[in-house]
Amino acid sequence: MKLHLNHAFDNKFMLPEDLIPKGKIKKFKRGDILYNKGDSSRQLTYTLSGIVGLVNLSSNGHESLLRVFGEKFFVGYRSFLVDEDYHATAVALSDGELLIFPYQTAEEVLREVPELFLHISRMLARDLRIAEERFNDITGKRVISRIIETLIFLKQRHPNYQWTRREIGEFCGAKTETVTRALTRLEKEGLIRKEGREILLGDIQSLLNFAENLDV
Repeated sequence: MKLHLNHAFDNKFMLPEDLIPKGKIKKFKRGDILYNKGDSSRQLTYTLSGIVGLVNLSSNGHESLLRVFGEKFFVGYRSFLVDEDYHATAVALSDGELLIFPYQTAEEVLREVPELFLHISRMLARDLRIAEERFNDITGKRVISRIIETLIFLKQRHPNYQWTRREIGEFCGAKTETVTRALTRLEKEGLIRKEGREILLGDIQSLLNFAENLDV
């Protein structure tokens, strides 16, 4: 399976000008909890700026990074659409601003902003495809291949954020030390460069070819 880079930004949504005043701006700092698992989802949340991670804590205390949302993305829309409490915790990965709309039900959105409801429905369809692909990757791919594709995805989607080894590992189901070893190998192969904690990617197609050859 090849990484679908062409669709990395499909879930972005440019808000109609007349919709923006209906929301309330909320500033956040890196590390802030924007909502907790189990909180009510009766509000529609949009990221004006910054990066938000969706995190789940398992029963054994292991923290997993499930999703990443950047500028012009909606957060927590699946729970909102089906009127369920949030199934994970939203954590700020950088400073930024949210725009919170007072809609409490999906029916309100459908009635008042039908184009937004259609966009959310399409996001859910894409999310299902991505979840299926990630499950296939975790069960059928070598860990270094998953790390490579995660690097490309995260760096393409949020190029200005300095991703940590831990965050990369949480996103693709790898231990932090495994990510560190993989990065060292990729650097020796000339496929990436490391400048301090910053990871700079070389040629994207060469990285993908390297990953695919490992899985043959």
